[in-house]
Amino acid sequence: MVTMEYSNFKSLLRRVILVPMLVTAAVAGLLLWETFDLNRSLQSVDHTDQVLDQSGHLLKLLVDMETAKRGYIGSGVEAFLGPYQEGKKRFDPEFQTLYQMVSDRPVQQQQLRDVYVGYKDTQMYDDRIIALRRGGKADPTLAEDLQRKDKMDTLREQIADFQAVEATLRIERVQGAHQRWTFMVTSCMLLGLGAGVFLALFTRYHVEKLGTKLLQSEERWSATLGSIGEAVIATDSEARITFLNPVAAALTGWQPEEALNQPIGNVLRLLNEETGMTADNEVLRVLKEKQVLAVANHVDLVTKDGREIAVEHSAAPILAGEGKAIGVVLIFRDVTEMRKQRVATAEQAALLELTQDSVFVIDMEGRVQFWSRGAEAMLGYTKAEAAGRIAHEMLCTEFPKSFSEISAELLQVGHWEGDLIKTARDGRRVVVAGRWALQWAKRGQAPSVLVINSDITERKQAEESLVLQKEQLRALAERLQWVREEDRKTVARDLHDQIGQILTAIKMDLSWISRHLPESESEVLARLKESSELINDGVKAVRTICSGLRPGVLDDLGLAAAIEWQASEFASRNGVQCQVSVPTVDLHLDGERATATFRIFQECLTNVIRHAQAKSVRVALTQENGNIMLVVEDDGIGFFESGLSRSLGSLGLLGMKERAQFCGGDVQISSSPGNGTTVAVRVPVDIPRAERSEICTS
Repeated sequence: MVTMEYSNFKSLLRRVILVPMLVTAAVAGLLLWETFDLNRSLQSVDHTDQVLDQSGHLLKLLVDMETAKRGYIGSGVEAFLGPYQEGKKRFDPEFQTLYQMVSDRPVQQQQLRDVYVGYKDTQMYDDRIIALRRGGKADPTLAEDLQRKDKMDTLREQIADFQAVEATLRIERVQGAHQRWTFMVTSCMLLGLGAGVFLALFTRYHVEKLGTKLLQSEERWSATLGSIGEAVIATDSEARITFLNPVAAALTGWQPEEALNQPIGNVLRLLNEETGMTADNEVLRVLKEKQVLAVANHVDLVTKDGREIAVEHSAAPILAGEGKAIGVVLIFRDVTEMRKQRVATAEQAALLELTQDSVFVIDMEGRVQFWSRGAEAMLGYTKAEAAGRIAHEMLCTEFPKSFSEISAELLQVGHWEGDLIKTARDGRRVVVAGRWALQWAKRGQAPSVLVINSDITERKQAEESLVLQKEQLRALAERLQWVREEDRKTVARDLHDQIGQILTAIKMDLSWISRHLPESESEVLARLKESSELINDGVKAVRTICSGLRPGVLDDLGLAAAIEWQASEFASRNGVQCQVSVPTVDLHLDGERATATFRIFQECLTNVIRHAQAKSVRVALTQENGNIMLVVEDDGIGFFESGLSRSLGSLGLLGMKERAQFCGGDVQISSSPGNGTTVAVRVPVDIPRAERSEICTS
């Protein structure tokens, strides 16, 4: 609502009234403080008077006791001792009262303690004299005993000194109270004069300032409405135009001097397609209801030359004091382009409805602004159910990374793609390929995000099935490798134990026959010797076959010794120089991984003979960071790595990689034509089988 400068006027008026009230309250507070201070001074004087009265009362009590004691000593009559006995009872309470009254002055309390000590000494002396008098042993002249007189004089002097101090304190307090009274009266006069001068100057200054502001408000009102970027028209309480800014003049076709005092209906010819209301009706309604009226859609402005312009407008009352409406401000703007954009947006939405994918639009917080039929069919939520809800919360979306990170990427590059898992209304889990595109709005408006989701649930299930089949094939291959190694081990053991023993027994029998035949049987002996040599060749062949199937050195001496043996055999058979470097101590590998590493090494040597045409091979076996590293390097012809996967002859290399993966390791092959080939094998020293299987699968 428009309240013009009335609020500023009320603010200044409140200050004109409030400041004098605050000054008056401050003066009153100061005077009240001075009054309290004066009252405290008077109370101190009264307290001093009470101390003097109490000390005098205590001195009178001592004198009465002295007089009563003298009367008894002189006459021997018991009746004279009544005041003395009464004084003994009352002295201690009276003394304690006086002692408490000077509790804030330690020096005075010390004087009272000296008085009390003297009193007790005198009392003991008097009680002894009275006892002697009752026994008839005391001389009445004892009453004039100088010792007793000195004690009494000392008590009187001590009390007199105490009273003198209190009297001096009383004089000081009376003087202080008089000074405070004088200061309070002077302060009242000065504060009253100062407050009067201040209030006069303050009131004059603010009244002048208020007048200046009232003069400036009209100019500021006109300048503000004149420079605003939207069309503004102001009317009086009778709906006649009092102001029209340049933008309104350009839209309506009326110049300001022509429009002044014209009825609003003549200048602002608005037609509401829905209600049929004109501008006159709206102004009168706002004046009556004193409420803002906003009409956003289906309103056309008819200009002075008859053109129709689509506008949005609002009307607000101009309120003066106590809520009285003295006019109306109408603000409107040209929305022709906005209407065209809305039509274009509606056409785009109609096109999006035709796609089978799930399409919707969200803001940067994920709140749904548009929901297509494809989204309804895929996810089960209707447009009414989805509108305004946060999409990823409604659909329990599982993101590959956080929503905030996706939003940041959208703002940076303008788009994002990734697989998402959403939960439909019926509980189905739908895997979608999401494509998000950032749509920038006009300046000052927040951007939105176009989300297109393609259902890839079946494709994902097929991929998972392929992964499962791959896992099963790998497990089967690993099993076959294990079975083959076991079969080789069994066959090698049987050949060594059975065939070897049979050949040895035959050789022993032939040797026995040779020894027992006469030398005349030279032909038979020659034939037996040839048979023994054949048996020796058979034993060597069995040993060679057993070593090929399962070298015993691997099981007996470990991987390092087996690699040295195999390299030596390779060099002796093929004439290729082998340089081997292995640890001095055996590596701690279980049977499966030692066998796999050894078989990979054998395959490397086989490839050197078949393909490399190498003259030398360098072999290094080490243990680094919990891994066994085997590096085999030759100086052969090499090959292009890019053609490795397409070559049918690369199955051996594939087998090497599979064996390493079964053990949780890997094989890296690097080569180039003319530069030889390097094979680097990494096998973990210790890794659980479950984790090993997971690595192989990945």
